[in-house]
Amino acid sequence: MKAAMFYGGTDIRVQEVAQPVPGPGEVLVRVRAAGVCGSDLHGYRDPNRGWPGLGRPNMTGHELAGEIAALGPGVVGLAAGQRVGVEPRHLVGCGHCRWCRQGAYQLCPELGMVDGKRVHSTGFAEYSLESAEKCYSLPEDLSIEEAAILDVYAVAVHAVHRVPVSPVDTVVVLGVGAIGLAIAQVARAAGAGRVIAVGRREEPLALARQLGCDETVDSARTDPVEAVRTLTGGEGADVVFEAVGGTAPTFAQASMMAAPGGRVGIVGSFVEPQVLDVRVCMRKEVSLNWVWSYGLWQGVPEFQVALDLMTGGRVDAAPLISHRFPLDSIDQAFAAAADKRASGAVKVLVIP
Repeated sequence: MKAAMFYGGTDIRVQEVAQPVPGPGEVLVRVRAAGVCGSDLHGYRDPNRGWPGLGRPNMTGHELAGEIAALGPGVVGLAAGQRVGVEPRHLVGCGHCRWCRQGAYQLCPELGMVDGKRVHSTGFAEYSLESAEKCYSLPEDLSIEEAAILDVYAVAVHAVHRVPVSPVDTVVVLGVGAIGLAIAQVARAAGAGRVIAVGRREEPLALARQLGCDETVDSARTDPVEAVRTLTGGEGADVVFEAVGGTAPTFAQASMMAAPGGRVGIVGSFVEPQVLDVRVCMRKEVSLNWVWSYGLWQGVPEFQVALDLMTGGRVDAAPLISHRFPLDSIDQAFAAAADKRASGAVKVLVIP
């Protein structure tokens, strides 16, 4: 099969590799679409970073959807040719630690380990070996492309679960990338009374308004903390989601935007240690919540909740998909995703 091999940094080569054979409890998925995630870009921008434990070169791509190509021994409930959304392999827990037993398998110390080896989905290839229990049947009216970014919406669902939203809440989302736009939609679906999106590019800010945000703030033109205070009559927001990460100053801004007694959810992944004025948080009794991936919530897979929101029309994933590239042009896909200001990208898909 053809697969993108990641040698570190911008060195990505499409090569022929052996097609995997599914073992017990596994399925082989013919990948039809895969999203470029911000976490995929860490190793692209910095050769010293990337997915831990995979070595070089490696295959990756964890936002994917496709069709069942083959079933491993003992797999029931799935059939060849069936369209599926995939909860990726790096989210497979050990199943027996206390976190897995509680449904918080994203916190498992052995997360993404199978038989002592690090495993990962290979969405940037023609085929990906997956756990059968992590494949979700897709309704006919949901496109493969939308299903490929179910992972994005599952993260958003987990964020809103971790930092509960009520109908009286004013919610601010810092960041209008795919994750931020998904959080804004899920917060609205959860009943948020008012949603304000903050970003630095007009195109995704316009998209945020299209997707239901009440107001937007262009942080490239104005101080976002002061803008949020003005929009909230000086009080600040009840809930703030930080969905930028990287090297942005948004970690500190999030707590400064929060109202007294407010709640902050940190979703973005920062590349450097961050500084926080604890006096601000203490004086306002701001609750700081960390959001890492997703798992079960009250016994229900958050991936399934995301799928239900999509199929029920309560969130709209299609407008987030801005760019599509064939597998042979994956270098262009990553370049577009890495420089969104130049490319205008929101969510970039690779079509193997």
